[in-house]
Amino acid sequence: MSEFVQLTRKSKIPEDEFYPAINRMYEHIWQQLMPPQLVTDGLSNTIKNNVVTPADAPVPDCLTCGACCQSLLCVGVRPSDSVDPKIVWDVTVETGGKEIVVDRYLKRNEETLACAALEGTIGERVACTIYETRPVMCHHFDAGSDRCHAIRRAFGIEPFLTLDEMSEATEKLDRQPERYLPEQIIRNAQIRQDNETGEYIIRASLKNGELIEIHRYNPELESWMQFEFDGLSLDGAAKLIRSRRPD
Repeated sequence: MSEFVQLTRKSKIPEDEFYPAINRMYEHIWQQLMPPQLVTDGLSNTIKNNVVTPADAPVPDCLTCGACCQSLLCVGVRPSDSVDPKIVWDVTVETGGKEIVVDRYLKRNEETLACAALEGTIGERVACTIYETRPVMCHHFDAGSDRCHAIRRAFGIEPFLTLDEMSEATEKLDRQPERYLPEQIIRNAQIRQDNETGEYIIRASLKNGELIEIHRYNPELESWMQFEFDGLSLDGAAKLIRSRRPD
């Protein structure tokens, strides 16, 4: 844990230092948990899109859980979120001869690596100290979603699936149609500055390995974070950009 203490105390972290550290944090947390029965990254964050969880399953009580706040390390803070700057990390890059912020996330607790805004004990009693101003990303994670239940099982907060339930869940997930081809899905995005025009450029790395430019903007008129595009389709990214384009 000592290797993470200095990181948790920083407010601004270079990108090439931040993401390797986050990966180590992720490994540290999940090594202490039970093996996930289902790959959590492929599960729904919302009840309406559940595939595994029965429709009549009870919704867990967040105040006696907190597992998502412990295990999901990159809680993005959008430019429109009203989060106290004291509890966020600014992820920066050197581009165009200056340092710019390309991502922003809620900090982690230096002792537990849980969200810095979480109080209490996981699986017993917890509370969010910024509940009213929590990021949009938190609003988009439903208690009772497939991913919620999978994380709770890894923490031992609810029972594992039986072998029959596991087999049925795997079959249901395998039968789900792919909505988009790999060349249409953004794996991650990169924001850099055009040295000649001063514009900021958003490039998308697609799941098929291709890197394409998807937007240019004036940083005085628009503000974006890289994480906002992760996992979107190219159509979804275009729609998001249009929704925030200045008049």
